[in-house]
Amino acid sequence: MGLFKMRKKITTFGLDIGSSSVKLVELASGKTGYGLKSFAMVPLPREAICEGSIKQPDVVADAIRECARQSGVQASHAVISVSGRDSIVKRVPLPKVTPKELADAVSLEAEHHIPFAIDDVFLDYQVVSESANAMSVLLVATKKAKVLEYVAVVREAGFEPAVVDLDTFAIQNQYELDTVAAGDEAVALIDVGASITKTNVVHGGASVFARDVPFGGNNYTDAIAQRLGIPADRAESAKQGHDVGVNWDDLVPALGAASRDLSSEVQRTFDYFASTAESERIGKIVLSGGCAKLSGIDEFLSSSWGIPVELAQPLGTIECDPERFGEHTMRDAECLLAVAVGLALRHPGDRPA
Repeated sequence: MGLFKMRKKITTFGLDIGSSSVKLVELASGKTGYGLKSFAMVPLPREAICEGSIKQPDVVADAIRECARQSGVQASHAVISVSGRDSIVKRVPLPKVTPKELADAVSLEAEHHIPFAIDDVFLDYQVVSESANAMSVLLVATKKAKVLEYVAVVREAGFEPAVVDLDTFAIQNQYELDTVAAGDEAVALIDVGASITKTNVVHGGASVFARDVPFGGNNYTDAIAQRLGIPADRAESAKQGHDVGVNWDDLVPALGAASRDLSSEVQRTFDYFASTAESERIGKIVLSGGCAKLSGIDEFLSSSWGIPVELAQPLGTIECDPERFGEHTMRDAECLLAVAVGLALRHPGDRPA
């Protein structure tokens, strides 16, 4: 959603305001591709953002400022995104109309597909395919209150939001940076955040189905805490592999139970997609987010779904200076950066595929 139109070209950075951390990525564009210009990640307390809603704006604004300080970013305009149940993404068929007529046609059609009052949402759309008599339009609606909540906290931190996107589309932008769609198979991009799992099924360079699931890394943490009878912060540290006096083998039953729950939640998305898709089949899954770092989760999910699962590599084609950013640090953080990298690729006025 390009909510803020600007004629003058400005320098932007990607700012992923997640439930567990704020991540900042700035890219530099060169003749041979992109390079990492600045990067930082600052954790957030669990109560700062709950179910995608900012509960402690001062805390989040402080984390954004700290991200900017650590990264050394000079740009003043941020590309941000939102996720959760306050957003709807739907592909709808329309009769072929002229570009001038399209906006009115989309507005009329939107009222039949959006479970919110039309005056309460920001509405955007993009034509993804068309024939002689028909066109397929990707319809996106997000509650104004949700968008303005995130815009306000970015401005409180001293930056100006230049573009507001959805997490699901940011993940797609990142994936398609150096990926060519192959054959007739669709690819499911799954980002498991702290509280929300974002799923975007893409085919031929376009999103064909997107859905956010209220399940994430916090469910793993809660499962560990409950099973072992330990505080949530210690369970979180144990999940991340830190030495807090908890044996990894003791975590396995809780991790397995949470992974089965995750598998079931996403399977419902796959089932719904299969009931609406005419010919697409999911050929592989690309997994990102904090939970992607859990040992063996890709093999477990692949076995559960019967679909190959690979881990995302948001920095795979981006030139990074290991001396400046730290090779170990970037390797540990990479799975967490799919959204931030995708946002860093956006600029005001562009229309991503």
